[in-house]
Amino acid sequence: MTKKYTITGIVQGIGFRPNVKRVAEKYGIRGYVKNLGGAVEVLAQGVNLEQFEEEIKSLPQSLIISFKEEEMPETEYSGFSIIESGRENSSVPMLTPDIATCDKCMEEFYNQKNRRFMHPFISCTYCGPRYSVQSDIPYDRCNITMSDFEMCVECKNEYTAITDRRCHAQTIACVGCGPKLSYTVEGDPLEEAVKTIKNGGIVAVKDIGGYHFVCDANIEAAAQNLREIKQRDRKPFAVMFNTTDDIREYAEVNELEEKTLLSPARPIVLVKKKKDFAPSVCGESNYIGAFLPCNPVQHYLTKNCGALVMTSGNISGEPIIINNEDIFNLREKIDGFEVLSHTRRILTPLDDSVCRVICGKVQMIRRARGYAPLPVEIDAKTDKTVLALGGDLKASFCYAKSGRAYMSQYFGDLENADAYAAWKENISHLGGLLKLKEDIVVKDLHPLYLSSQYKDGRTLQHHYAHMASVMAEHRINGSALGFIFDGTGYGTDGNIWGGEVIRYDGDFTRIASLEYTTLLGGDTSAKDSAGTLDCYLISAGLEPRTENGALIKAAVKNHINTAKSSSMGRLFDAVSALLDISKYNSYEGESAILLESAAAKTDKPYPLKLALKDNKWQTADLIRDIYAACENGEDKNSLALGFHIAIANAVIGFAENQNEKNIILSGGVFANRILTEICYNTLTEKGYNVYINEQVPTNDGGIALGQAWYGLKEN
Repeated sequence: MTKKYTITGIVQGIGFRPNVKRVAEKYGIRGYVKNLGGAVEVLAQGVNLEQFEEEIKSLPQSLIISFKEEEMPETEYSGFSIIESGRENSSVPMLTPDIATCDKCMEEFYNQKNRRFMHPFISCTYCGPRYSVQSDIPYDRCNITMSDFEMCVECKNEYTAITDRRCHAQTIACVGCGPKLSYTVEGDPLEEAVKTIKNGGIVAVKDIGGYHFVCDANIEAAAQNLREIKQRDRKPFAVMFNTTDDIREYAEVNELEEKTLLSPARPIVLVKKKKDFAPSVCGESNYIGAFLPCNPVQHYLTKNCGALVMTSGNISGEPIIINNEDIFNLREKIDGFEVLSHTRRILTPLDDSVCRVICGKVQMIRRARGYAPLPVEIDAKTDKTVLALGGDLKASFCYAKSGRAYMSQYFGDLENADAYAAWKENISHLGGLLKLKEDIVVKDLHPLYLSSQYKDGRTLQHHYAHMASVMAEHRINGSALGFIFDGTGYGTDGNIWGGEVIRYDGDFTRIASLEYTTLLGGDTSAKDSAGTLDCYLISAGLEPRTENGALIKAAVKNHINTAKSSSMGRLFDAVSALLDISKYNSYEGESAILLESAAAKTDKPYPLKLALKDNKWQTADLIRDIYAACENGEDKNSLALGFHIAIANAVIGFAENQNEKNIILSGGVFANRILTEICYNTLTEKGYNVYINEQVPTNDGGIALGQAWYGLKEN
């Protein structure tokens, strides 16, 4: 019997074809295997086809989405071969993300008898760069930046030997024929980098998706210097450790967190801090953004230097640097700043992904290296191609076709010209790799967003898109009730939304929200928590507290540069300032994060309530209650916890008065662990089906998925 199998999924760049050949030879199967652009085609002839089929369905590293078979006319084959790739298949490919160096390769890296001893670019069919170096499909040597390096005879022999782990490993190379490391100081690049770090210096290290800035996490002067270089005042740095045991010295790590840390994506995982580094590393945060090495250079540095600050190589707000020229231009301005670079080109910039474990689930906070551009499987009612443009903050985009949504990586904020340029360039790059051209464009409702102005298309209101992103990844087709809390989003009435209750029953309807408060416009209210508090105090009939209070009061009264806002994010900022916890956001969400940290310091909440009247939550009453409690000398930590519980009780109470079992929690405010866990756990215990973002961020980095779902659903 002869059969042809067409297999789609993650079946390229992982040694799938050599593995198929090994299984074929095991069962005496004749025929061939080849890439077909977006799929793999296998023609198999023999008597053990059933066993052959079952085994290739479970090959390592693969993720099979569809496995189609058809009987073929009998044609005699003498053996089983891997043949030249073809392009005639029309299915959209599953591009493989970058994969952390596997254990076998790392054993060889440290084995002095191995010919790849200390080869910093060691990889095999199961590991190494993928998306970051790919220029076209299929994933073959000629279509990745490793085509710059001609294989030596020994590597060619391994590449063609079916019994070798590196058979058809497109990134195959060795010390003699592969990319080279370089350092700005003479000597062995790795050893000199270690010396610089141990002496308190800062090294820019070129990795898989771009440069990292690296320093010793226990040297305060180095951490302070790094903050000056990045122009990053207070936001915590991520820390790379050599092993999970090293992480446990500084933080609590549960089973699911460890599994995530060790996954091939090697994301940053937020874990509960129990021991601190130098003060300028994690600051006042209760968590450490911990991660493990994903390539040999990182393994070597952490093994020889210990825990390292490993932060994206950029000035804060700008995209990660991928070009050697750009990093050396920066070095010229900074004394004692060294560069550990290499000669392999990077095509796609990729920051480190960030996630956390919450409510027993892994939740994405920043989706980038290791995950992008894996698709999210969603429901679709059209075979048209949708391009969803996301928003301007935490920008990402999404191509969607045939029930698969291909989310891009994180780009930062589009107000930065370089971030905007990178976002536009990668729309073209990913569309080219996927061979997709949009039929439908979906974008944010905000008329002044750069993302909204980029292409003509239909709009979806910001908070509807947040809700849709959860419905998309959990494939919710019926009705749902969404609590969508964030800092800002342009509403259908022209006001600023951010504390919304939305019902979906074939269409989105806003049914409740925080009452409107008149806030200062522009970026002021998003950064100046003390000024935002003044606006809430004025709304509550109280006197402002800042030096500019009289001016703010006049601006509010006369509607000068003001906007009506129902933002939950700004309410968190105002309460943080009212409790004298934080009066300014030096990075996004800082005041809210510090408010949560204060709440976590006590188990004795001060009783507070966020009352509902005419489907508007009465924030002015809440502000007056907290103000009075502060005047009476109540503990600020107890008030902080009481505030969180008041918001959670408002959510739970509203849900209990609706005839809806599907509850959605989304928006940047639900990055707050205390609020999310109370809402999720309590509602789940009461029998509700509660859904949160998992595969995409709950913040604005996930709204492109919701837009894509809307585009596929409505056509």
